[in-house]
Amino acid sequence: MEVRVQAGERIGDRYELTYPVGRGGMGQVWAGFDERLDRPVAIKFLRQMEVPEDERETAAKRFRREAKATARLDHPGVPAVHDLGVHGEDLYLVMQLVPGIVLGDHIAEQERLPVGEAASVAAQVCSVLVAAHAASLVHRDLKPQNIMITPSGVVKVLDFGVAALLGPAQASRLTATGRALGTPTYIAPEQAQGGTVGPAADLYALGCILFEMLSGNPPYEAANAPDLMRRHIDSPIPIITEYRSDVPDDLAHLIYCLLAKDPAERPASAGEVQQLLAPFLDGGDTGALAARTPHKLSDTAPHFAALPVSL
Repeated sequence: MEVRVQAGERIGDRYELTYPVGRGGMGQVWAGFDERLDRPVAIKFLRQMEVPEDERETAAKRFRREAKATARLDHPGVPAVHDLGVHGEDLYLVMQLVPGIVLGDHIAEQERLPVGEAASVAAQVCSVLVAAHAASLVHRDLKPQNIMITPSGVVKVLDFGVAALLGPAQASRLTATGRALGTPTYIAPEQAQGGTVGPAADLYALGCILFEMLSGNPPYEAANAPDLMRRHIDSPIPIITEYRSDVPDDLAHLIYCLLAKDPAERPASAGEVQQLLAPFLDGGDTGALAARTPHKLSDTAPHFAALPVSL
């Protein structure tokens, strides 16, 4: 029988749950406290009884793979993984609790971010992607809801739950036939078509996020997911300067290249994109980004992004 957790409950004879933070279709994230090491943590649950029976084994493998994939990335832009376990019928993953604001919420509040701030966020995401791709990992589900800005202006990339190992020995996609993992608003054309997905798909998603940070809306919109995926595949690439005139031409060109339909026509690597973003950074460090982020984040409750819809 599924175990329903509640505030004050102890998990693994070590973690006390404090308050729920977010939930996805098959799981939930709680803020908690590690009694053994005297520190706050985030605890992500996969509620296996909420997963269709024929998908439970795959979901559990994907959940465990998230733990391993995230634990492999020793980078300040990736939350640290502390523990993995089972609670009743549920799997749980204990991670660093990240204070701050979700980029999607930040965009919703600000509508359009200053050019330097958007470039700073994108450059920090690139830094994470450099480490991930060097470890033969592609995120596959980059989106504003998976990116957080901490009170100090450091960007954290969350939810490597659908990350695909690129090495041939571990090439299993852990996905049903014909299903494209990822979020349709930010999905690369090759990913939407169920083709081979590599680092270029993350760069495409980053292009979508950059476009949204600067314009207030993603590059493509539609009434439903299939139509949206078709737009990524077939619709002309939008020009950011037609939506916002103060975007520098070189940055507009970079975004256009990131949104190329053919992955071979996108920049060669996240490192290259990071270098191309450098001229547009706001002050050259995270301090300016922290100063522009709304609210005194240190005075607000910590947040942790909800589970991706694919989980």
